[in-house]
Amino acid sequence: MLFLYRPRQTWMPFARPMSRTEQAAYNRQLQDTFESTRRVAPAVPAGARRDPIADLKALAALRDDGVLTDAELEVAKARLLSA
Repeated sequence: MLFLYRPRQTWMPFARPMSRTEQAAYNRQLQDTFESTRRVAPAVPAGARRDPIADLKALAALRDDGVLTDAELEVAKARLLSA
């Protein structure tokens, strides 16, 4: 019965909600803060992945043109296939 003797609250016990534009700006600020502390590179979207077959053909063409040596080709192939 103690709640009957307590005076009514004349103030809101929580902060008033923000407008949509203020909330969007606040959310963007939080996202920017989070992105600046990220230590792992963001994931590559599925549509943006490269075709490894085309990359291997490009490396073979570079070797055929004399730009890459056989050793450099093997290193590039290993790096490409491990990714």
